[in-house]
Amino acid sequence: MKNLSERLEEIYGQKSWIIATQAAVSAVNLHKMLGEWGSRTLVVASNEGTGDLPDTEIVYTGSKGDSAVGSIREFFDSVVYPSPQVQARVENFDPENRARVIAEPYATAAEMVGRTTFGVRHPEWGAWEDKMRVDALWEDLSVPHADYRIVDVADAPTAASEIGNEMGSVWVADNSQGWHGGGDFVKWIRHPDQSAEVADWFADRADRVRVMPFLDGLPCSIHGWVTDTGVATFLPVEILVLRDTADHTMVYSGVSTSWVAPSGLSDEMRAVALKVGRELSQRDGYLGLFGIDGISTVDGFRPTELNPRMSVGAGAQMGGVDLPIWALTRAEIEGLVHLDHEWIESEVLGQRKPTIHFGKMVHVDVRESVFIGLGRTGKVNLVDTEQESVAKITAGPSATGSFVTGSFDTEKIGTGPPVAPMIADTLNLVSGEWDLGFPYLTAAPNLVG
Repeated sequence: MKNLSERLEEIYGQKSWIIATQAAVSAVNLHKMLGEWGSRTLVVASNEGTGDLPDTEIVYTGSKGDSAVGSIREFFDSVVYPSPQVQARVENFDPENRARVIAEPYATAAEMVGRTTFGVRHPEWGAWEDKMRVDALWEDLSVPHADYRIVDVADAPTAASEIGNEMGSVWVADNSQGWHGGGDFVKWIRHPDQSAEVADWFADRADRVRVMPFLDGLPCSIHGWVTDTGVATFLPVEILVLRDTADHTMVYSGVSTSWVAPSGLSDEMRAVALKVGRELSQRDGYLGLFGIDGISTVDGFRPTELNPRMSVGAGAQMGGVDLPIWALTRAEIEGLVHLDHEWIESEVLGQRKPTIHFGKMVHVDVRESVFIGLGRTGKVNLVDTEQESVAKITAGPSATGSFVTGSFDTEKIGTGPPVAPMIADTLNLVSGEWDLGFPYLTAAPNLVG
C-alpha cells in the first residue's frame, strides 16, 4: 500500500480541487485527505447537510428538488450551468483555470463550473442504469431473472394485467428525462384499479416503463470492482426497502452490511457479479466499482437493476476498509493507477466491518435528535443516554426539507439477521416523536433464512 499511497499523493497532492457534492458535510473526509496531501479545496454544494462542515470555503448553489432524484438533477444542473454568483466564486478560487472537479459518482458531465471533471464515469457506463436495458444483459449472460415487459406508458396497465401476480406488479421509468435512483421512479401496483392513476403519474416522467411481477423477498445487492486484471467480487448487502402496506408503496431507507447472507445465496450473487463485471469490461472497457440490486426470493437471487458506479451499497461494503476508495476509483478511470483485482478482493473481504447506512428525506423542516435502544423483544424505544442506546437518530437540513439519519452501534446490534425490521420501527418511532407524517412502515420478509 505504501507505493500506492505515494502514487496517489503524486496525483492529488499540491493542487487545487473543487469538490462538487449536494451536501457540504459529505466533503469532510475528502477535504481532509486532500489537505494532508498539500492541496487546497473549494466545496460547491446545494446545502449544508446534517453534521459537521468541512473547514474550507463553501459555495452554495441553493438548488432544491421535490424528491431525492429531483434534488440530484437540480444540483447537477446548478454546477454544469452555474449562476454568475457561483461562477465568480470559482474564478476567484482558481483564476488560472488549473483546478479540477471531483464530483459525486452519479455524474457523467465532463465539465462542471467551467472546469474539467476528474475521474468521471464514461457516458456509456452510465447508460447501463436505464432499466430498459439491463434485462437483456441478464438474458445474454444466462442469469435467472423475473419476467418483464417494456412498454409505452399508456400500455403499462395492459402489461400489468398480463404479467402481475397475487401481489401485483412493479413499474419503473426509463431514463428519457434523466438519471433516477433510490426508488423514486418505482411504483408498486397492488390492484388493477390503481393502474390508470399510476400510468398518468408516469406519463409526465417517462416515455416507457418496465413492468414486472412483484418479487416477494429480501431486497439486497452484490458489488464488484473491475480492474485491468479482472473482477473482484464482495459479499451481499441488505437494501433497506420498507413497505407501506396501506398504500402499497415502497420506501428506500439505506443499506446494511450487518446482514449475513446464507452461503449458497452469497455464492450465487457473487457469480452473477463476476459475469456482469467481465461483460462490462469486454463491452465498454469498464473500470471501477459496480453494484447489482435485486431480491432474494424463494427461488434465488433475481436482479432488477445495475448501478455502474460507486453506490451507497458499495460505500457500505467498504466500511472500515483502509483504502481511499474515492481516490483510487477516479485515478483508475483516468488511467493513472493500475490495480490487481485479487488484491482488492482480499483487502475488502479481509477488512469488511458491519455497518448500517440509514437515511430518509422528509418534506418538513426538522432539526432534532434522539437516542434509541432495543427492548427484549427487539423493538426500538427511546432512551435517555448514549450509553443505553444502540443508535442516535438525527434530523437536519437537506435539499427537500430535512434528512433523517442514524449512527448505529453494530457491536450492540450484532450481525446475522436483516436489520430492516429495526429500521422500520425506528422510522415509525421518530415519525410520531417529530410529527413527520410517515405512513406505518414494515419490512420485507426474509424468505431464505
